[in-house]
Amino acid sequence: MSIETQLCTFKTDDNERLHGLLFTPVEARSDLALLFVHGVAMNFYLPPLVVFGQELAQRGFHSFVINTRGHDWVTRAGNLTAFGGAAYETFEDALTDLDGALAYIAAQGYRRFILVGHSLGCVKSLLYQGSCRRADIVGIVSCSCPKQFYSARALEQPQFAELMGQAEKWVSQGKGDEFLWAPASGGAGLFTAKTYVNKYGRHENNDVRPHARQLGCPLLTIAGGAEHPYFPEYARELADAAGAKAICKIVPGANHFYSKQELEVIDIITQWLKQFIN
Repeated sequence: MSIETQLCTFKTDDNERLHGLLFTPVEARSDLALLFVHGVAMNFYLPPLVVFGQELAQRGFHSFVINTRGHDWVTRAGNLTAFGGAAYETFEDALTDLDGALAYIAAQGYRRFILVGHSLGCVKSLLYQGSCRRADIVGIVSCSCPKQFYSARALEQPQFAELMGQAEKWVSQGKGDEFLWAPASGGAGLFTAKTYVNKYGRHENNDVRPHARQLGCPLLTIAGGAEHPYFPEYARELADAAGAKAICKIVPGANHFYSKQELEVIDIITQWLKQFIN
């Protein structure tokens, strides 16, 4: 199926300007749009999500692959008056970004939405719908959701408690913009102390299993069989939390980015999406 590709710009309520690619199947009209939410320091033009969006559009599904303000590690922000990126982003920022993206795509005539997250984008998507329970969000796809929360990181990363202690100290001293290097998906990441505490702190607000119980819509969880064991484990836990409307699929041999196995994931998503076709 032929598709049109449009580079789009949208604004958030706090006037942050963000971008994305809208893939539109020329011959398939629909009121349903898939909104793709990237992982930590990723962006709308990097795989796997841009690959997913383009291929799903060729299969008839309208797809909007966006940046949140947490794209890349450090970027220009605030209409070029400040710094942004994953190093600075908080979860509260991400929820505002999703509000902006959904308002933009609704203005294009779409009325039903499915959030498709990868890695940190899964956490954002589940937090968003678990908190808002929007009736126009009719489904969530979670691809390789990480265990971001404090107790899981403390078990996985030997230096985590020390790093978190340093970040908490800086925040308490009013030095929340101080930088620290810490493990992230794919290697070391750069974080301000404020962001590190927000995303991984003792509050454990980003354990999205309780949010999975509150979605009010079907959930598809996916993980790669070659990922760290906590990815498949968490995919199953999220599906269990969501109950009867949830399905979990593990892709044998797939890594975190589903390299060379993108079509297997797309086939799984395509089959699951058939329930939303009128």
